[in-house]
Amino acid sequence: MGWFTDRSKSWEIKETVLLLGVIGIVSFLSLGVLTPIAVFFFGNLVRISHWLKVSFFISSIYLLFLILALFVFVAGENPVSILTLNYISFYIYVVYLSIYVPEYLQRLDLKNYINLEKNKEYSYHTIIQQMNDVRSDIPNKIFFIANLNRFKRSIVSQCMIIEINEILRLIEVIGVNNLNVTEVILERHVSTIENALTQYIELTTNYHQSKEVLDSIAKLEELIKYARIALENELSMIIESQVLGVDGEASVYLSVLKGRGFV
Repeated sequence: MGWFTDRSKSWEIKETVLLLGVIGIVSFLSLGVLTPIAVFFFGNLVRISHWLKVSFFISSIYLLFLILALFVFVAGENPVSILTLNYISFYIYVVYLSIYVPEYLQRLDLKNYINLEKNKEYSYHTIIQQMNDVRSDIPNKIFFIANLNRFKRSIVSQCMIIEINEILRLIEVIGVNNLNVTEVILERHVSTIENALTQYIELTTNYHQSKEVLDSIAKLEELIKYARIALENELSMIIESQVLGVDGEASVYLSVLKGRGFV
């Protein structure tokens, strides 16, 4: 569990570095003039528009100072004023966005579960607790199937989609006769499969596809394949036990008939 969300600390650090890193670099290179574009992207991601208004205000002030600094530079003066504005814009924007990091991370996590409304405030921990309370009363099978379908919408690889569809089919087949058996089986597999798919989506959508990242993606794809095979084995064992049960019942029945002289 992280500092601000129920996600891992590494996830929170990565998303914070991504947010402040992009904002800081854009501010540094453009003297804050182009920063509203980056702010708009991140604000729209979590449905917060007031960031954009403030960033436009800051950007317009920097633009005025930049024009003055350029006049000074053209006049042959030392361009220290431009460099100073460069560092100030970087500092101001990063500090401003840092204040909203907890809210950003919480809304970024919530958007995986609910449709965020623009500028509407949400109590992160209350919503998560409500979801946990609801989940405790609903079979894991329902949530797991819903999560797998949600994961599919974020995955491009057809091979992975095929594996997920096969896992969905196996769960449905396993649960046809006995929901309790399905729940027991899912307890062994749900956490591993969901964590693997979460990491897979993050690596394929948020990371540069370097050799190390591609190797990690391949390992996760292999893990999902083995999870599907494990579920197939679970189904085979269930079918085998049912067949043995039928054979056992038939043998007992025949023994009773023979004992009573009917056969």
